[in-house]
Amino acid sequence: MDSIHDMGGMQGFGPVPVDAEEVFAHDWQKRAFALTETLGWAVPYGSDEHRQEIERLAPAEYLNRDYFEKWALAAAALARGAGLVSADEVVTGRKSFDVDLAAHPRVSAADLLAASRAGAEMTFPDHPAEPCFAMGDTVRVMVHGPDGHTRAPRYLRGRLGRIERHLGAFQFADALAAGRGPDPQHCYTVIFDAAELWGQGSDTLCADLWEPYLEHP
Repeated sequence: MDSIHDMGGMQGFGPVPVDAEEVFAHDWQKRAFALTETLGWAVPYGSDEHRQEIERLAPAEYLNRDYFEKWALAAAALARGAGLVSADEVVTGRKSFDVDLAAHPRVSAADLLAASRAGAEMTFPDHPAEPCFAMGDTVRVMVHGPDGHTRAPRYLRGRLGRIERHLGAFQFADALAAGRGPDPQHCYTVIFDAAELWGQGSDTLCADLWEPYLEHP
């Protein structure tokens, strides 16, 4: 998804403030975090679907909202999309009592345990497909502008790199965000020269990229 959230390599936004001592500056941020994590079981949604909703925020809103405000806005959008709340309920903070509760049965402890185990299955060591690339291969990151969530940042697209390591097969974030299931894909550590990315410099950058992002030059 090409939008303002993909800020890698962009200039003019100043330093990123980092406070290693304080994760939550305000109590409401703790509640936003807890609400987002809790709703993930009820809606349900995964982290990639949640990220995709954040990426759908309008640019001005994305740049001016607090980090955890974005979390809460995305969680509310997903809850609305699942039919669990209405726009009025989100605005007022009050639940309407004309909802058909039978349409949303309670989640049991067994259901939560099963979902937890399914969500933990991120790697697929027995994935039958052979990897398309080997260590040392030169690859190009494909130039594409997907409509949905992707982990291929713009500053890498169209650039040449070298396969440094094959990491195995992992669930594919793009597919999960789109609701297509894990769709496991091989993943690689790719090393890029700074001069290839930014036209200067002698440093290198490593990025872990799924196979669908890569092609032979």
